[in-house]
Amino acid sequence: MMLIRPPFEVQQRAWEAAHVLRADFADRLLIEDRVRIEEVYLVGPEALGWADVKTMLRCARLTIGERS
Repeated sequence: MMLIRPPFEVQQRAWEAAHVLRADFADRLLIEDRVRIEEVYLVGPEALGWADVKTMLRCARLTIGERS
C-alpha cells in the first residue's frame, strides 16, 4: 500500500495554522497540542503528513474559532 502525502498547499496551510496558534493562542491549547504544534512548526511544511494536517486544522478551528 502506497501512502499519498498531502498536497503542498494543504501542508502550507497547516503549517501557517501552527505558526498562528504558536504565536497568538498557546495559552489556550492543551499541553499535548502545544507540543505537537511546536514539532510541526520546527520541521516545516514539507514534512507534514495527513495526521499533522488534521491536528493543526482541528486546533485552529477550535481555538481561533472561539475568538469570533
